[in-house]
Amino acid sequence: MKKRLVSLLLALALLVLPVVSAGAAQPAAADPTPVQTQTDAAAESDQHCYSYIALGDSIVAGIGLPGAVYQRNGRYYDVSGNYQGYSKDCYVARVADSLGLSRAQTANYGMPALMSSDLLELVRTGSCQSASINFVLPNLRQELKHAEIITVEIGANDVLVPIMYGVAAAMGGPQVFEALLPMLEGDFRQMDASSFAALRENLDSLNITAQQRKALLQLLSSGVADICAQSQATTLANIEALLQELKALNPNAQIVLVGYYNPLPLLPALANPFVKHFRTLSRSVQKLAQQYDAAFAPATYTVVANDAHPTVCGHKYLARQILKALEK
Repeated sequence: MKKRLVSLLLALALLVLPVVSAGAAQPAAADPTPVQTQTDAAAESDQHCYSYIALGDSIVAGIGLPGAVYQRNGRYYDVSGNYQGYSKDCYVARVADSLGLSRAQTANYGMPALMSSDLLELVRTGSCQSASINFVLPNLRQELKHAEIITVEIGANDVLVPIMYGVAAAMGGPQVFEALLPMLEGDFRQMDASSFAALRENLDSLNITAQQRKALLQLLSSGVADICAQSQATTLANIEALLQELKALNPNAQIVLVGYYNPLPLLPALANPFVKHFRTLSRSVQKLAQQYDAAFAPATYTVVANDAHPTVCGHKYLARQILKALEK
């Protein structure tokens, strides 16, 4: 039973780690809660009209790629330097380059751990905050009004974040993440046999009670599938509301909705609830795009690393898909 539990936790770690490492809340510090705002450099260009604005989560930000700019700022991660300083390998850079747009004409608003409800709030109010995020873009609505192209990639964290909190609740505290902490400090994308063994040893050493074991097994078996099923309607409702907001702000912009991929391709399909979930969600989002006269870029065959984020090749593929969608 314990071996089965550890194996399931290892599989879940592949999903939880990218969320935890890129944007999960840390223990509260004595300092006042920090607020992420636009940097001075960004503030100077507040009046600038971006031709291309990319909205979304850590996939948009290019987390894991060489050159991605983000740092810890108190309890949250600060990605404001990534708005224009994004990696040359991320799909935002590749799309902009192909369209002949400079970084001064492009904004990468990829926010780690962002959920669809968070992005909707960000577009409506210029800010969004929860236990794991705190982002402020006071000029976003004005910038969106003048953009020629807007891409949106959002929704995967609608499943991953609840799973993360479900694990913490089942464990009765943060000890499971403390066991994973050594992997958060290293390069999980390049995980080798020794680091994988260390992760397994840390998980195996957890002092899990019978009640916690039962709760974890429930979450990792049927619980994950339940979270997937329960989140779909909410995700679609948020994306539809987001489309309505964007269309009202800028009816002339070309809007591209980016689809989804399986974040855990090494897990057999029969034991992987994400395969069906993201396939179904992609189809539904594609229908929304058609309904609101937006384009849709499938992401089914995105190549992903061990941390469930796209590799350099994965970002190349996403860029090609977006450019094809813009040509239609």
